[in-house]
Amino acid sequence: MSDQDGARPDEQRLAGPTSVPLLHKFLYGLAYVPVGLSTIMVMTWIGMRYYPPETATAASVALATEGAVAAALILGRVVDAIADPLLGYWSDRLRTRWGRRKPFILVGGPLLAVTFVLIWTPPVPALSAINAVYLGITASAFFFAFTVVVCPYLAMLPEITPDPAERVSLGAWQGGFNVLGTVGGMALTGYLVHSYGYRTMGLVYAPVILFCAWAPLLVPTPVAAKEPSDLPLRRAVASTFSNPWFPPYVISQLLFWLALSIVLMAGLQLPVARARVDEAVAGLPLAAALLVAGLLFPVMRTLAERVSKRRLLMGAMVWLGLMMVPLIFAGLLPLPLTAFQQMFLVMALAGPSVAALFALPNPMVGDIVDHDEELTGQRREAIYFGVQGLLVKAGTGVGAGIAVLLLGLFGNDATRQGGFIACPLVAMVLAWVAAAVLTRYRGD
Repeated sequence: MSDQDGARPDEQRLAGPTSVPLLHKFLYGLAYVPVGLSTIMVMTWIGMRYYPPETATAASVALATEGAVAAALILGRVVDAIADPLLGYWSDRLRTRWGRRKPFILVGGPLLAVTFVLIWTPPVPALSAINAVYLGITASAFFFAFTVVVCPYLAMLPEITPDPAERVSLGAWQGGFNVLGTVGGMALTGYLVHSYGYRTMGLVYAPVILFCAWAPLLVPTPVAAKEPSDLPLRRAVASTFSNPWFPPYVISQLLFWLALSIVLMAGLQLPVARARVDEAVAGLPLAAALLVAGLLFPVMRTLAERVSKRRLLMGAMVWLGLMMVPLIFAGLLPLPLTAFQQMFLVMALAGPSVAALFALPNPMVGDIVDHDEELTGQRREAIYFGVQGLLVKAGTGVGAGIAVLLLGLFGNDATRQGGFIACPLVAMVLAWVAAAVLTRYRGD
């Protein structure tokens, strides 16, 4: 942003309103419902829709091969990751009477809702290569629409207020609605699919996705830049890493998401192998972590003000690593609890780490963008969120792949359970290395 009136960029920022009305926090956080809902749906129920196990209900019929489903999801994630910095760059350079972010959300909301429905409506009701091609196309379109909405939406957060504490509050609202969307999707989808089928399920969720995605359009952005960025793409991406605050932050995020992805993959299979529970309830321990995180979101602002966002996030990384020790022995401990209850307890204890991971990173990017403005004189929120999205999504994909390899190599069934030792150990090391890297971060 150019310095037109002679004031420094930070003085211009702080001159704007800092307090965010409760209604605006609600509307802004509401957009995370479709983020949590659509992500958990596409990344978990796609397998049941296109390549279900033989014991699945009549609503699930094999429509494509396992390899085709995996390839389609990988293609979609590649499109998603590449689109992140490109959409961020475009958003930072856009000039309209409605600002730089809201036009993308306005157009992307319907695209996200429509592509979500299309994913669940393959053209051939039996095993067919046509369905595999169709899934590849619709998954790519869905993830692209997801980026069109989410990258500019995240870039709005630093534009709503310059107050670091208020940004943490906005991040906590995001985290709360993320949990609502994720848990709600996990709780309702089985009923909707079993009772009404996949097409109806998609049509039920589509208006929820649309109107929640559109909710931030009603939120003002008084800290938004008056002028769009004029940096070319290569320089825009390179300059994010020239900001000394960004590399240690984003590398720690990459490592933390690697660790968490490994935990999620192994944590979903552990109850089935060790507690002998049905797949339908295997996700309940993970849901416990989300619910505990949801209970902690209201205190995130107070904690961040007392100990700083950096230290709080570092503590969450260290705590997640510590929780890997009881996870290794969950179900085998001499406690007056069943094996499943022990797993439920361990994941609930990991909830504080999930709360910090959901609530703090986006406000920290806001601080990094503020520092970038001091260095460059421009407001470039979206390119930072775009580069972060590219790396974090790569981390989640690689983390899931590592977990699959470890579980396959060391075992993930009742007789060979070495994978449930290897996965927590690797996740523990990654989480602690992430905390060590974050010590280099010089922001709050």
